[in-house]
Amino acid sequence: VDRLAVLNAPHPSAYERALRSNPAQLARSWYVGFFQLPGLPEWSLGAMDFEALERMLGDGTVRDDAFTATDIERYKRALGQPGALTATVNYYRAIARRNAKLTLTQGGVGNRPVTASTLLLWGVQDDALSLALTQDLDEWVPDCRVERLPAASHWVQFDAPKQVSDLLLSHLS
Repeated sequence: VDRLAVLNAPHPSAYERALRSNPAQLARSWYVGFFQLPGLPEWSLGAMDFEALERMLGDGTVRDDAFTATDIERYKRALGQPGALTATVNYYRAIARRNAKLTLTQGGVGNRPVTASTLLLWGVQDDALSLALTQDLDEWVPDCRVERLPAASHWVQFDAPKQVSDLLLSHLS
């Protein structure tokens, strides 16, 4: 990999650092702790015809039309498949386990530098991930260009599709 593009996802070591040193990020990440519970997150997310998912997609974006009713119904149908919610929640379970392992060993793969030329696109209005996660990345991603999109949320590709596409094409071509 010689070029990498990341959309609103922190470097694992930057995320771990923020959880230890930034109480605001720890509070924003409450759901990662909740997702560690067996079964309860899947039940909660699927309850009342995926109401929590609808709220997350509907309220979590800057643009009111970022997700259409058809989009949301497709997400519900996909996540309603057997094992789909558990697979989704397992992503967050793995994050917590990885961070716990790194805290114990301080030598995991996430501590090695990313050598690819990296573009980090970040929606400034992300409710879950602090803007601080885009700072001081040189230790882990020495060749990183960060583009902060003020009019975008965690769902940066839905809030600013043209801007994201243009930045991606410029970086990857």
